[in-house]
Amino acid sequence: MGTASLIAALLAGIIQGVPQISAEIKSIVLAISTSLSAVVASGVTTTLNAGTVLAALAGVITALKATPGLPTATLQVIADLEAATVAALAADQTAAQKVDPTQLQPIAPVV
Repeated sequence: MGTASLIAALLAGIIQGVPQISAEIKSIVLAISTSLSAVVASGVTTTLNAGTVLAALAGVITALKATPGLPTATLQVIADLEAATVAALAADQTAAQKVDPTQLQPIAPVV
């Protein structure tokens, strides 16, 4: 769940200062990030599915990529977060099938 929380927090922080991103998308990302943080802080994460959270973030990232007029630097960060989300989803799917430590791969850092 840590990866999903990190991606959500980074995404929420990055988009708040970009005027080309609609208030609706900013609100959705902030709601995901805030809700996820609250759930993780509560300690009741046994029924929370990381794949569901990551899929929601992937959907928002897709919408962000389609936003016209975004600065190149912002688009690069969004692309990096998209790659991290895809890697985290793949890792979550693998872990759901079986836990095999030999199959664990590090997720590339977001620069």
